[in-house]
Amino acid sequence: MNIIKIEKSNQELKLSLFESNLTLIESNAFKDLSTTNFYMQSLLRKHNIKKVLLVVHDKCKNSVEMTFAEEENSFFIT
Repeated sequence: MNIIKIEKSNQELKLSLFESNLTLIESNAFKDLSTTNFYMQSLLRKHNIKKVLLVVHDKCKNSVEMTFAEEENSFFIT
């Protein structure tokens, strides 16, 4: 199972994709949610990923949310 970590701040969203052993596969930064979600969907198809642990760290709210995503419709953040 892969891990996607998303760090949200006022200025940007940073998405990092890791293998299960925490080896970084890809990382990129975005300005909005729709672009981040689109990129995440393309990464999943590119690497043929079916399941991920989705970790969203909202720096503004000082909160962390973790979700196990297995269906294509669950690979979105809000």
